Amino acid sequence: MTDYNNSLRFAPETRISPFVNADVEFGVMQANGDCVGIGICRIITTHQVLERPTRSRRCLRAQAFLNVSDAGRLEMFFPRSGMLPCTERAFFSRRMFAVPVPVFLAEAIQESLPGLKQHIIAAGLYPVREEATGYRVVF
Repeated sequence: MTDYNNSLRFAPETRISPFVNADVEFGVMQANGDCVGIGICRIITTHQVLERPTRSRRCLRAQAFLNVSDAGRLEMFFPRSGMLPCTERAFFSRRMFAVPVPVFLAEAIQESLPGLKQHIIAAGLYPVREEATGYRVVF
């Protein structure tokens, strides 16, 4: 029998509700489409895989499971297995995740996460909670 809940082992504290698997590219988007610095440049969901630009980018990225917190806020779980060690050091070692500019949440993300009460990730500092298999940030 196939276990369709196997992804929950990556995010053990996530509520039993729909989640979205995504790649998060870190940084702030530049005019040429590259991402530099800190923050979230873009969130690429499975809905947008075919829309990815064909040219190579130098953006740091990590896998994330998107979910909705009990308060209706966007919650991201970043499994260690879904990122390079240099990405982990650069973005998760300080225990605060900086978002220098607001990030608009694509319609596909909003529609895929019932109960989500926000349309943007506001600029600010967000606590990073370290867990056994990764990092959790609630925006």
